[in-house]
Amino acid sequence: MNSVNVIGRIVNEPEVRTIGDSRSVCDLRFAIDDFHGKEKRSDFINVTVFGNQADLCKRYLRKGFLAGVQGRIRTEVYKDKEGNNRYPVKVVADRVLFLQWPDRVEGEQDAAPEAGADVLPEEADQEVMPDVLN
Repeated sequence: MNSVNVIGRIVNEPEVRTIGDSRSVCDLRFAIDDFHGKEKRSDFINVTVFGNQADLCKRYLRKGFLAGVQGRIRTEVYKDKEGNNRYPVKVVADRVLFLQWPDRVEGEQDAAPEAGADVLPEEADQEVMPDVLN
């Protein structure tokens, strides 16, 4: 089983790009608080969102906003400058839960949905991550 659920704050502004003919991909970086005894630390994880969910993340999420992600862990491999294999880990989102919303998005006539709204239903599709992004 490969399943992960995280809640954290968005560290950077959502970055959206298009792959293939018109498929949107949004890259996010989450800071996830981790408490152990008196010690508090944050873990940072990259999250990738596809399809209509990616467009909605770009439209509504901002740096510093709280969001939840349900998805799966994916490890990629690349060679660094010294020729060593590196294995960065990221989460591929199946579902994004917006826990904080802007009051109004500039240029939009409609108000943002309520906090706690889930982008999985109707507005977003449930596409599966492609094996190759290029």
